[in-house]
Amino acid sequence: MIKNTNTMPQTIAGTPTGISIYAVTKETPHYHRGLLEIMYCFKGPVNFLYNGRSIALQEGDIVSVDPFDIHYLYADADAPKDNLIVSFYFDLTSGVFGKPGLEKIYFTCEKETTPKEKQPQLQNLKRLLLTLLYFHCFPHPQLAPAETISRLSKQVMDTMLEHFHYFNYINYSAKYSDEMKLRFEQILLYIEENYSRKITLEKLCEDTYFNYKYISRFFKETSHVGFAKFVNNIRMWKSTILLLDTDKNISDISYEVGFSAPMYYYKIFKLWTNMTPNQYRKSMRAAQRHSAENTYYGSSAIKEALEHYIAFYFAAIQMPQLWLAPFIPMKGVPEIYVEKGPEEKPLSEGIS
Repeated sequence: MIKNTNTMPQTIAGTPTGISIYAVTKETPHYHRGLLEIMYCFKGPVNFLYNGRSIALQEGDIVSVDPFDIHYLYADADAPKDNLIVSFYFDLTSGVFGKPGLEKIYFTCEKETTPKEKQPQLQNLKRLLLTLLYFHCFPHPQLAPAETISRLSKQVMDTMLEHFHYFNYINYSAKYSDEMKLRFEQILLYIEENYSRKITLEKLCEDTYFNYKYISRFFKETSHVGFAKFVNNIRMWKSTILLLDTDKNISDISYEVGFSAPMYYYKIFKLWTNMTPNQYRKSMRAAQRHSAENTYYGSSAIKEALEHYIAFYFAAIQMPQLWLAPFIPMKGVPEIYVEKGPEEKPLSEGIS
């Protein structure tokens, strides 16, 4: 059985936020319970794999990973660890963000899936992340470090909720109100809490006092797949965790995530991943066996290179022609493993 796949990254003391700076060869498949991860590729290429889908990240790309999304990064064989990634982790259960159930909402901020209308907000999100990284590496004597990081993290999450919410992603071509987004969230939270039992749209309306005809039409128009298929997608997603984390019988897993018949689960899983559940489990186990540890850099060891990158990015905002010019890395980026500094604590200790 694969162990320790629910990884708990480092955090900045007194904040809901962690930052890791590292190079990858090939990670083990893993997920982060209750955390949103946003990866920022400072030097690429590096490949990002989740749910059987692979994305090639280039310099300047960012991608978000929801809680329970099984994922890993890997470098091309001819350029192992010739990359640099900064991962930002946000504890969605923290009161700092002021939104209960935030860990059950889905987000997406990939460049390729972000519509043209949202590209300015994507750039703003990058600026917020780089500002957050800057104040982590270079604390200002007139600003309380934990308060500064928490305030910037709140701005990041507000931006994610307003512009990179899953509802916005699937409805970017239409005009929907905040009230409709909230209603979509309510349905999503209901499914998250009840997916393991028999769940129907009629039962949802009975429990939430929604009008059945209205909700049936509303969810079909906003989800683009309909209620039953949306529920099955969530069940598939939940089942991958059990396939990865346990040695449970696949039939038992199908019942545990709410399917009434294992054969139906096999059929839906194959359509969803192009693999059977057993093939998926074997592929994840094989990826674990061939994984290698990341090379982590303490912020003090690499902060000059990070400062150089951040300065170039903000300079390029004022000089548009720089967007067409390649970033020139600073020489002397450390190639050795550097332990994290004593100011960083395990997530469970750093969140108030």
